[in-house]
Amino acid sequence: MIYLDNAATTYPKPRAVLAKMHEVMAKTGGNPGRGSHRLASAAAQIVYECREEAAGLFGGEPENVVFTMNATQSLNLAVKGLARPGGHILIDSFAHNAAYRPVMALVRSGVCTADVYDASGDDGEVLDSIRSLLRPETCLVIATHQSNICSKILPIEKIGQFCRSLGIPFAVDGSQSAGHLPIDIGSMGITSLCLPGHKGLFGPMGVGLLISSGDAEYATILEGGAGIHSLEEEMPAMLPERLEPGTLPLPAIAGLCEGIRWVKNTGISSAHEHGCMLSGVLRERLPGLRTHGDPTGCVISFTSDTRTPAEIGAYLNAHGIFVRTGYHCAPLAHKSLGTLQDGTVRISFSPMTTVGDVIRFADILSVIL
Repeated sequence: MIYLDNAATTYPKPRAVLAKMHEVMAKTGGNPGRGSHRLASAAAQIVYECREEAAGLFGGEPENVVFTMNATQSLNLAVKGLARPGGHILIDSFAHNAAYRPVMALVRSGVCTADVYDASGDDGEVLDSIRSLLRPETCLVIATHQSNICSKILPIEKIGQFCRSLGIPFAVDGSQSAGHLPIDIGSMGITSLCLPGHKGLFGPMGVGLLISSGDAEYATILEGGAGIHSLEEEMPAMLPERLEPGTLPLPAIAGLCEGIRWVKNTGISSAHEHGCMLSGVLRERLPGLRTHGDPTGCVISFTSDTRTPAEIGAYLNAHGIFVRTGYHCAPLAHKSLGTLQDGTVRISFSPMTTVGDVIRFADILSVIL
């Protein structure tokens, strides 16, 4: 088996992640923040340790680390929590539906208007596109740090500093970049960093992160018990409790904490560098491969004149090679790349992917092509 679908979720996970989740399920039966007895306190300590690890990796404060179900929920909280009635939103042309659909829901309901800025050019062209679409009522700018279709990286530090100079909140989808590229919400001017736990951070499915700069007020889209201020009718005003109604996924959080530690020990840029090396091996092995967008990192999309993406994916699956085909939940990106007709075949590497994996993949792919 060769697994090349790490942009969807990384596999396999580090052994420490699996061991910690099993330990917590077996030995920690308390509900974090929902009691003062020993087991509840132990559960709360596990949650806080993960907040500390995430804050340390991304330049935030532990109290501003909010746990969610996934990056999609984080993006919904950021978009709907930061948007204001009558406001205007700018979103990039590589955006995933996890960001694009919440924006369009606000547009359809008449809460906001929105425009898509062109993120396909160089850094200066991206900023020029944002400037050309700004309005006095612009209330939020959204950027995909790294595309899930190819390895295109947006200049989030430059965008964030520009937004900060104008006092405009800036939300970043770090689904593909977290664990691969350095991110610091303070120096990069990020208001809300939205992340999955199960991709480059090597945690399990079922937990995501919203890391706030701490200087923004969020409207809530979910309400419920927060473990504090139980006699009040509204959610608490402070983070993280304001955006964390209900019981947290303790085993998943414990696994994510170990995943973040594994990433820190491995080196924050090693995954990206490894992916760049592997993509170079692939280009040498298949120099005529028709790629779309930036093919020099961990995520590569390609198409063929003779086979559809679905046919290629089925052929590879029959040979024990697992990729993703189609549109990858990112129609704006496919429109930018000119691949809306059938989508693409997407391969995505992780630190677990070997040179041998890539060579075998290239040799088998060459047969059907």
